Amino acid sequence: MIFSHVFIIFASYAAFVLALLTGVLFLAQESRLKRKDPTLLASHVVPLEVLDRINLYAVVAGFTLFSAGMLTGSRLARLEWGSYFNGDPKELWSLVTWGAYAAVLALRLTRGLRGRRVVFLSVMSFALLAFTFFGVNYLTGTRHAFIG
Repeated sequence: MIFSHVFIIFASYAAFVLALLTGVLFLAQESRLKRKDPTLLASHVVPLEVLDRINLYAVVAGFTLFSAGMLTGSRLARLEWGSYFNGDPKELWSLVTWGAYAAVLALRLTRGLRGRRVVFLSVMSFALLAFTFFGVNYLTGTRHAFIG
């Protein structure tokens, strides 16, 4: 079961990396368009609408997988440590990260928000994910120290 938990979490990270990359590309390209950068017109660019849509799909995939990974992780915690939630820093920061991506999806799907603001939020959510993966292990005591 631990293999499935780790595999699902890493698959979610891959989707979130795609969201990060399309988000950064979207923001950079939009900035160049606003400045009317002449080199942009001479280069091959992906339309902003396409980057925005890929960002959405990547966040949906990542969020779905991350949710499944958290569920399998809570089941493992119950089996190994006797409780579904133990207050471990990795668990807490995973919930914060999950909430950030949930907010991105809520803004997109219920408010219809698109473009720069929501893409920026997805990029900032990745900063939380990176902290959850790397920072928690180095700054706190966690039972998840063997991962990341």
